[in-house]
Amino acid sequence: MEAGVRYDIFDKAVYVSSGKFRRYHGESLVSHLIDVKTLLQNFRDFFRVVSGTISAWKLLRKYKPSVVFSKGGYGVVPVGLAARLLGIPIVTHDSDAAAGLANRIIGRWAKLHATGMPSRYYPYAKASTHYVGIPVDERVKPVNEALKRSLRNQIDLSADSLVLLVAGGGLGSQKLNELVIRVAPQLLKKHPKLHIVHFSGSGHQDSVAEHYRRELGAQMPDKVRVIGFSSDFYAYTGAADVVLARAGATTLAELAIQRKAAVIIPSPFLTGGHQLRNAEQLTTLGAAKVLPNDVSPQKLFKVLDELLENKQMRAGLAHKIGSLARPDAADKLADILLQISLRNAVAQ
Repeated sequence: MEAGVRYDIFDKAVYVSSGKFRRYHGESLVSHLIDVKTLLQNFRDFFRVVSGTISAWKLLRKYKPSVVFSKGGYGVVPVGLAARLLGIPIVTHDSDAAAGLANRIIGRWAKLHATGMPSRYYPYAKASTHYVGIPVDERVKPVNEALKRSLRNQIDLSADSLVLLVAGGGLGSQKLNELVIRVAPQLLKKHPKLHIVHFSGSGHQDSVAEHYRRELGAQMPDKVRVIGFSSDFYAYTGAADVVLARAGATTLAELAIQRKAAVIIPSPFLTGGHQLRNAEQLTTLGAAKVLPNDVSPQKLFKVLDELLENKQMRAGLAHKIGSLARPDAADKLADILLQISLRNAVAQ
């Protein structure tokens, strides 16, 4: 079923203006203060938030929701402020191990904070914080050998191949892309049955494919598949023996449910350093091989080579990351929203 059909469940979408508070992880206070362009953009966007709050107030009065759900992101701030003014209960959900700024702003008025990671990672009051996990694509399931073979057939990969899945994130990761291209010839030479499926990000697909062709020549079409984006990402991760990825919260949640041996390279540059925080739990439990962003090609080759060679090691990592899975996260979150909605409806 196509994604547009699967998620076509909303009666209507409405829009309000909002503004983004720009700050950059690792930037010093002095650098921030002399960044005139960013300061002006933040000043402009303050008035967008004010305008958006007025629009959201009108919309909430019109539709009279019994609960407002905030998944985070700067777009939710005007709606959250309007909900506070109208006395509508707010429920927040943070996927990353670091609470987002938008949810921290409106979260002070929230009835409940649902979290994707254990509650200790968040600044909210313990009494109002519930660890539910991260909702994922309902097609993501624990993967056994039979399902892996089925998924490989679905995406046209041979059942007896050794599969490395590379995922740089929704927009791709130039650093990750370059690292894998550099080590690919060695890996393919060492492991004759290896196939690399590389999710490059839509904007990088052509250039990544061209770099592979330069490195591998005629070997490239048979051994490497470069994909910009696919709504069936779950099928590719499910078919893989080893996954190399960034530390996006949803990606980690899916890999935990699928029980996949993973090498994780968190991005240190994203706001709040949330990918670094996401990876902490994996490091503590030994649930994945976590490498720094400045890892050398030689080190990356060594780690990937070892995992591809050692099936028992892959099984150990799969078991540990599987202990973090929360496959019922969507159900728990829906129950929370329904309960608060019903209580508010009765109170009115």
